[in-house]
Amino acid sequence: MRSFKIKLSAHQLHRWLMLLLAIPISIWALTGSYFVLMDLGYIRSDHIKAAEVDYLAAGVLGYSIKEVYQRYPEAEAISLKVLSQRSYYQLKLKGETLLIDASNGKLVDLLSKQQAIAIARRLQHQQSISPAAKLLQITFISEDPPSELAKRHLPVWKIEFDDSVSSTLYISAKGGEVVTRRHDYWRLFDLFWKWHIMDYDDGEAIDNKLLLTTALISIIAVAAGLLLVWQRRRRYL
Repeated sequence: MRSFKIKLSAHQLHRWLMLLLAIPISIWALTGSYFVLMDLGYIRSDHIKAAEVDYLAAGVLGYSIKEVYQRYPEAEAISLKVLSQRSYYQLKLKGETLLIDASNGKLVDLLSKQQAIAIARRLQHQQSISPAAKLLQITFISEDPPSELAKRHLPVWKIEFDDSVSSTLYISAKGGEVVTRRHDYWRLFDLFWKWHIMDYDDGEAIDNKLLLTTALISIIAVAAGLLLVWQRRRRYL
């Protein structure tokens, strides 16, 4: 009788727990398959980059890089870039990026809409955003960013394309760099990631209580199943 109760207990525990776990396990399988089958480089939009590199002669610049170093000795990196046919120094400082007009040393307050468009246009070519894609909408965002954009990047220019995957660029209005790229496959990845780690808020808390509880229940269900197999081992011999 005692053996019968143990077997019944293991059987019932395994069956009901697996029934309870049917939905989360199915979601884990679906989302995990997407992560494995998709090219992570494409998901991260590594292909969205300029096709050509601008080479500039330092001798034609009105404001020398030496003066930039003297003015910003704490700069972590300094590079040259062309925006709307004008040359600029891009400075990486702790926590921010600055643009300085390379012709006169004037600090650029915020990028204009035309300059943001010029940056976006350089990312349109056959291996990146389709050259045939049109600019669908251009929006300046200084507060309340969408969920796919970190608040630390504000202010930005949001540039949306009408291509097949709804590509979107977020360009820093201060530094001129593309701080975030998004397209529909990446947005689906973000959604699946939230489902996979069971954090339905911002998808960042991988150690949330719901995931931990579900994982513990899964371990118990598996342990009950193994116990059941051991109890019924004579059937398989």
